[in-house]
Amino acid sequence: MEDSGEKGRNPVDKSNGTHHTRYSGRYLGPGSIVMKFRNFNPLCDPKFEASQYEDSFPDVGREEMERRFSERRRLFLGLYDPEHPKQSLPQYVKAAQRHEGYNYRPEASAGPVSMFLGGSVPKHPRQGELPECQLLGFIDEKNRVGCMAHPLAETSHGYDGRDQVGFFNHTGCCNGVGCEASKEFRFLGKSAMKVFDKAVGGMSWYEYSRHATSVLVHYLRSYDPILQKLDERELLDTLTLEQVAEFTNTLYDEWPLRKPDKIANHPLSHGPVAMSSLDILSADIPLAERMMCIALDTWFLKKYFALQLQQARDHVERRIEALRRLNLQ
Repeated sequence: MEDSGEKGRNPVDKSNGTHHTRYSGRYLGPGSIVMKFRNFNPLCDPKFEASQYEDSFPDVGREEMERRFSERRRLFLGLYDPEHPKQSLPQYVKAAQRHEGYNYRPEASAGPVSMFLGGSVPKHPRQGELPECQLLGFIDEKNRVGCMAHPLAETSHGYDGRDQVGFFNHTGCCNGVGCEASKEFRFLGKSAMKVFDKAVGGMSWYEYSRHATSVLVHYLRSYDPILQKLDERELLDTLTLEQVAEFTNTLYDEWPLRKPDKIANHPLSHGPVAMSSLDILSADIPLAERMMCIALDTWFLKKYFALQLQQARDHVERRIEALRRLNLQ
């Protein structure tokens, strides 16, 4: 783990809303619970934001967002004509932008660069100059949040207008700013889903949309095999999310198969090259276990992979058994 360089300070800074802490491998989940794991994707850094551009916006709070969504719904219902959706939808968007003082203009409005956030956001944006979609609002009288131009939304009357008024000045905007965690969510096992459902139960739309929920999805994906084992031993249902995280955090901190310190007398400090994340992902073991090994920052050597893998499995079993015995006391 990297040194924060700030002695005496809490490494988890909760004041600025940052969920990736100053120590590598630490993130804040729901309830500001610290969750430790290494990014299991070897090709890119983990993206725990609600979308690919959501981090650009200051959190104005639930009250302001609800006020904004209510105003948008009122304006949408007044201007949108389901009999003439192609004509009335742009009229609504322009009216909403005027009402909100929206002044965003893409830095690049043509070419491949316009398809990405870096080419769309001004370098020094002022208020109203960051890209925002005025189609986001309350889609029904129950104040459910969503896209008012979605074909399944009550407000759109079956018409799909999402691509018609792209706020990045091009079509395909919804695909370009989709939730990263949703790509992993569909792979969660039954045990992981039990933890997820319990964790988000009772959350409002605002709480659910926070970064912490995305962190939770990646965390559950990382430790899916362990959650299954806890469930098989009838331990999972007895633990709170905080207790589950405490168990996996300890496992992460005390993981025996970590890269040794580079000291002269360590037999492996100058030994063979360890397996990369891609090497581990190519190993002939269940995918969920491969991802767990990467999440635990496991240091495998190809020559001893089978032996080290068994050591890792045995260590996990011992820790779960210790938890079971503690739970019986």
